[in-house]
Amino acid sequence: MVGASFVALLSLSAVSISAAAAATADELVAYGMSLVEFDDVRMSESEADFDGSEELWDEALLFEYKLATSYTEDKAITPLGYQPYMICNYAPDKTGIQRAQMVNEAFQNTSGVDVSHFFFEGISELNNAERSCGVIRTFNDTIPKVYASNPDAETWMKTNPIHPSMKMVDSTVTTIQARMDGDTQLGMISIDQNENGYIQRSTLEFSNVLCPGVRSFNGTQIVSGKEISQAAQDFVVEDGGKTVRDASYYYDKVNNGGNNDYTERMKLWSDAVTFVVNLTDPVDGRNPCLDIVVGKIFTFEVSPFIGQGGTGVLEVYSSVSEEEGYVIAEASNMTKDDVDQCIWYTLYAIALNPMVCSVEPKARPQTLCPDLTSDLSQCPPPSPAPSQPSSGRVVKVSLMNKVVVSMVIAVFSFRILN
Repeated sequence: MVGASFVALLSLSAVSISAAAAATADELVAYGMSLVEFDDVRMSESEADFDGSEELWDEALLFEYKLATSYTEDKAITPLGYQPYMICNYAPDKTGIQRAQMVNEAFQNTSGVDVSHFFFEGISELNNAERSCGVIRTFNDTIPKVYASNPDAETWMKTNPIHPSMKMVDSTVTTIQARMDGDTQLGMISIDQNENGYIQRSTLEFSNVLCPGVRSFNGTQIVSGKEISQAAQDFVVEDGGKTVRDASYYYDKVNNGGNNDYTERMKLWSDAVTFVVNLTDPVDGRNPCLDIVVGKIFTFEVSPFIGQGGTGVLEVYSSVSEEEGYVIAEASNMTKDDVDQCIWYTLYAIALNPMVCSVEPKARPQTLCPDLTSDLSQCPPPSPAPSQPSSGRVVKVSLMNKVVVSMVIAVFSFRILN
């Protein structure tokens, strides 16, 4: 649990970096990629979140470094001390394999860095003549130690903490906002009422790629999908949303920055965090967003790992239909706007989780009863009608014609039912 203000994070990180006799936080920012450089590596929401501002980009980079280096002993499955970084090797005239080896050697040869302090799975993001990039997940002050022990690294290696906007694929926000606004033109898919009476629908899920080392924690412990999904859900609801709040650069910038030099997108995320934190009842600690929507309606599930024939991604989706979800939320005195804010918060919290390295909205098949409820045991398909003879001839009774209706992807955001 974070439970500390940004001021406290600053002081803690200063001690950590100083004790390591390593690069300062400002120096680490200088070793990072610019916003323009990163956009060439991964198409994400970064350009929209930062509105092209390199100054805000550097501020966020500094915040993430100070956050990561503020934890020295926290080694649970999902500690904030283990943070993912985009790491790029710019060494000229090298192959991707050679550049990956250079990165591995720099970390392995650094005094005070244990094998359990970093997880690097090679070049997975970009590989061209100029640079080779991949994701690495490291503990605490590993990055500054590596730069301090390898002075030449600053000439060929650039590292950036992967903050939430860098994880969200491009147009994530546009797609979800369109659904919330009732746009029936964006993300059109079909609903198929088939012959047995069930409704086939596609609902939107958040498909989240896990970072290196999440499954094989500390290099030896194999973490189950159930443990990972539970830890991910716990992170979203922990301390009434305060863990997410205190680890959020956007929240800190909007509320503690002292001026208005933040973007509209930053305010979107900050407002969602503020809203959810303020929903917590000061007396009994109940929070309808975290207790009902995240805790009971959303499902957090890790698909079978690649070796087991699956993708190994963390899937987050609504376990009930959109119509049922609104009824459940309304029973907890939540309006549509409240639920929308809860969705923004949940998406942001997932992206903030250091176990997650990429977030993408995808369509997920959903089978419903004809009345659009999700409990199929309450609507068994009707038995086929027997054939009836007529004038000595067998007449086949026609089944219901297939009806296909176009509809926007249904994220767990609810419209008011008239």
